[in-house]
Amino acid sequence: MISNAAPSFATRIRPLTVNAIRSLPRVRGRGTLASKVNAALLAAGAEPKTIAKMAAGHSLLVDSRVQSHAWILFLGVYNEIFVRQLLPFLRPGGAVLDVGANLGFVTVPLALEAKRLGGRVVAVEPFKGNADWLRQNLQLNQVEDVVTIVDAGLSSTAREATLLLREDFAAGAGVGTASVAEDTADEHYQRTAIRLETLDRLWPTLGNPRLDVIKVDIDGHEDRFLEGGRETITSHRPVILMEVCRVFWEKRGLDFNQLITGLLPPGYRFFSSRLTEFKSLADCNESDVFIVPEERSVEEARKLSSK
Repeated sequence: MISNAAPSFATRIRPLTVNAIRSLPRVRGRGTLASKVNAALLAAGAEPKTIAKMAAGHSLLVDSRVQSHAWILFLGVYNEIFVRQLLPFLRPGGAVLDVGANLGFVTVPLALEAKRLGGRVVAVEPFKGNADWLRQNLQLNQVEDVVTIVDAGLSSTAREATLLLREDFAAGAGVGTASVAEDTADEHYQRTAIRLETLDRLWPTLGNPRLDVIKVDIDGHEDRFLEGGRETITSHRPVILMEVCRVFWEKRGLDFNQLITGLLPPGYRFFSSRLTEFKSLADCNESDVFIVPEERSVEEARKLSSK
């Protein structure tokens, strides 16, 4: 939580610096400037934990010692193009699955839209520090009533596993990006034990609600997730927003494009952040990709997201 002690001068002036940077044109270099200002404020004694007011209207509790959190604080956005395009795929009464929910950067806007539509969100986050912070962000935005948090990861089999606490944790924040350890795992990261489940085992325990949308960002474990969710994905045919970070697959000696394509049911297509179709997954050069079943209207989603 945020400290109750009297705020330092650096903490008091931080909102002024945030507003100044946000008022600048959206040109190259704003992120670098935000990083330098944030570092100076922290060095001057600013409280690391603070609330970021997002451009979309919601709020997020962040730790400005983490680089990505600092950008969220000073710029007020997080993967905004993909999130804006994803929201129109939610349908009244349906469910959304956020795999790798982290602190709720995507969970919160998904939950706000799901609440408006009478739906629900299932947020999967295996690391306790992240999950506890996620709960705070859900409460901050008054959407905890529509979100079920699963304190486990999703994989190809149910088992105990090791989670690598990656670069973010080096800043001392105690929260951030983590990944399930593979045989090729980096040895220098901190580790913690977690529980893994499969989507096919989990979803029936939640009442088997209609699954309309999946967002999955689990740093190279996406193939394991798909393997463990074949029946559920085939049955519900959700729209999927998946992270594309080929470096993790290269470390494992795997071809991301062929592997992911082969694990999907028939009739799925690949789209960019602008919902422009790729001929194949190999054509995707963005950080994420939309994977959409042929029966879902991409054109309708495109129209809604542009409003």
